[in-house]
Amino acid sequence: MNAPERPILNTVLFGLIAFLITWGTGMVIVLSTHSNLVNGARQVQHPIALPLPVAISLVMIGAFGPFLAAVAVTGLRSGRAGVRELFGQFGRWRVHPVWFAIALLGPAFLGLVALCATALGGGATPRQWFALPRLVHFAGWSVGPWGEELGWRGYAQPQLQKRLSALGASLVVGTMWSLWHYWPVATPAGGSLMELLQAPFLTWLTYEVANSVMMAWLYNSTGGSLPVAWAAHVGLSLGQNVVDKHPIPFGSFVLTFCTAAVVVVWVNGPRTLSRVDAPSRR
Repeated sequence: MNAPERPILNTVLFGLIAFLITWGTGMVIVLSTHSNLVNGARQVQHPIALPLPVAISLVMIGAFGPFLAAVAVTGLRSGRAGVRELFGQFGRWRVHPVWFAIALLGPAFLGLVALCATALGGGATPRQWFALPRLVHFAGWSVGPWGEELGWRGYAQPQLQKRLSALGASLVVGTMWSLWHYWPVATPAGGSLMELLQAPFLTWLTYEVANSVMMAWLYNSTGGSLPVAWAAHVGLSLGQNVVDKHPIPFGSFVLTFCTAAVVVVWVNGPRTLSRVDAPSRR
């Protein structure tokens, strides 16, 4: 007899495990002599002496929190067969090249549109609009996004689509994604939980939710291609480096990305955010 499906509970469990892995490893770093490895963290008065290789290893484990959580919950609920199916998404490279082009270059294009709109409206723009990323960035992008995308798009999005529309699922995933990135506020040296009620976070939340909608569209439109989701994640980082942007709040950047997300919903419909059936996981 098959166990009843509990996609909402599975997603909640996934989110908790992902956060605990990232927060737990991050807490050790924040309390150590290498707190500078965490953006925004301040060194505590009596830091733990931690070897640098150990600290870097903890950073990598924390960055792969969503990946590890997806594997853990899938293994718990669906066993080895489910984990094999989950990993099978890595092999879905055979999609039309236009999807990879949109994923990689779309964010930079939207950033350029935002800068042009700001300039035409008389707003302040950066002195230098474009900058070439450093080689070290490409090294990080080749690995880092996999640690997130197996969780957010590869697991949470299709799980939630069993009970919610693709749009609803992407809004939830975008919110989880944003909160996960703000884990340092739950540490003694990384800020305050009150930051979650302030303009910088709310602006970031809006930006990430818009990105989540567009990434769900790319993922669903390619039959659940994790490589396209990875490319979209790389595209966000690439766009933020190639096209210079304002500090938070982004202003026209947030409006531009939100407008693009609305267009995606309007053209494809909220149920699947695509012209094909949305993928769902066991």
